[in-house]
Amino acid sequence: MRLLICSVMILVIVSGVSNGSSAWRVALDDLISAQDAALEESLLEELLDLEPSWAEVAARLDSLCFPDIETPGVPELRMATCIDGVERPWVIVTPDDYESDERTPMLVILHGGVGRADIVPDPLERVAENEFVAMAREHGWIAAVPFGQAGATWWEDVGTANIQALVRTVKREYNVDDDRVWMTGFSDGASAGFFFAMSDPTDYAAIVTMNGHMGVASLDGDRASYASNMAATPLYATTTFHDGLYPSERMRATLDMAERAGADIFYREFEGEHSFEPWGEEELPRIARFLERHSRDPFPSKISWEAAGGEFGLCRWFAIDETIIGKRAPWHLDYNAALVSDRITFGFVPDWEYEETGVLVSALSDGDYPATQMGMAEGDIIVAGNGTPVTSLDDLDDFKGTLARGDAFSITVERDGEELILEGLLPEKENYYIFKREVPSGAVRVRHSANRVDIKQSLVGSFRILVHPDMFNVNEPITVTVGDQVLFDGLVEPDLEFLLRNFLENRDRRLIYIAELEFQL
Repeated sequence: MRLLICSVMILVIVSGVSNGSSAWRVALDDLISAQDAALEESLLEELLDLEPSWAEVAARLDSLCFPDIETPGVPELRMATCIDGVERPWVIVTPDDYESDERTPMLVILHGGVGRADIVPDPLERVAENEFVAMAREHGWIAAVPFGQAGATWWEDVGTANIQALVRTVKREYNVDDDRVWMTGFSDGASAGFFFAMSDPTDYAAIVTMNGHMGVASLDGDRASYASNMAATPLYATTTFHDGLYPSERMRATLDMAERAGADIFYREFEGEHSFEPWGEEELPRIARFLERHSRDPFPSKISWEAAGGEFGLCRWFAIDETIIGKRAPWHLDYNAALVSDRITFGFVPDWEYEETGVLVSALSDGDYPATQMGMAEGDIIVAGNGTPVTSLDDLDDFKGTLARGDAFSITVERDGEELILEGLLPEKENYYIFKREVPSGAVRVRHSANRVDIKQSLVGSFRILVHPDMFNVNEPITVTVGDQVLFDGLVEPDLEFLLRNFLENRDRRLIYIAELEFQL
């Protein structure tokens, strides 16, 4: 019935093209469904020439009609062309009872092991086995699952843009509840959750990180990360005591630091290793309740944000665009955590799908790792460590457990039908900070009340305020102050072109901003 109603509405609109009020609706419908960038630009100009009111356009965008789908609940494999020109898969799973006229929550699910050379061979099979997908289906949420790889990890430009584009694609085609979009992940997926909470949280109401490390995006991806930014989005974080990568004892120090910085983190520890078993299944109901309790506040009255400007300067309705060099304000503290690097890493990526005896080396990691130093090569099959047979990845993990930083060791590999013994040396322990600090940052403390925005800033060169009619009475003057200085006090003229371009970029029906105020300090 919903599809029939939408069709009737479209027919009525088309029949009235000669009427100006109907013509802009047709132009808007064409614009939001355009697939080509050049066509989109042409349709935008056509719509602006028709001069509809911003209020009419905003109301129509808020009440968009979405098509019914033929087989709700059936996982669908899709392909996305990433910004590097490579097509990568993603999977969408709608609820069994999905209705196109009801706004539906969405869960973005990020997998671990994202640094492997190749995409997993059967994404649909992986989705069928994914506990988070099962949780989403049980609770009537849309599940969206991207797939990454080396060069397109979740914290690199390609992988980050892939996730951002996926969210917008789903919002374009399905009736998503914009204020109930959540993210979750295990291992690398969890590390990415921390990164998005600190860098790009606007889409998300809450984020779940299971057995991750908040510093991975900075250490491996050179992303500037600021723990205080996790105040903007609630997190549910878990670790396990015997995790060989990110054990509770080590991660606890980073989470304590983040909470001192103001992060909103609910933290739990469990017995177990770097695995979802045996504790994960029992934890899922609690995670689901946590997510359902958290809807996004699209217009928070307080924003604390730190950024180096540019790509990750935006938090909800405020953006830091440029920073300056100078003396930090007393409240602008640098929260970081120092850890001891005692993890045993050989520096290669195993072929996770290899089922023969031994461990197949699918790629060498970038950097000065023992695997490169000892002459290991792609295609080698590891069959022994210090003379002890290695028949599987579990055996290799057991071998790693016998080593300590600074130890000499040997690995026996099969290469071109011959066995070779490679000699290696693990690096000594070293101390490191989890967040790199190569680029200066600026920070703000922003308060909004009625038609007034008051800002404390430190080393900020320029910033923007996005104006939404649910935040401000646009018929009255808006006042913006920085410290004791009034930067703006006047009426804001709604800008239809800005409204449309911003919506086309973000596809967020709750954040249909009508103007932006730009300031240079």
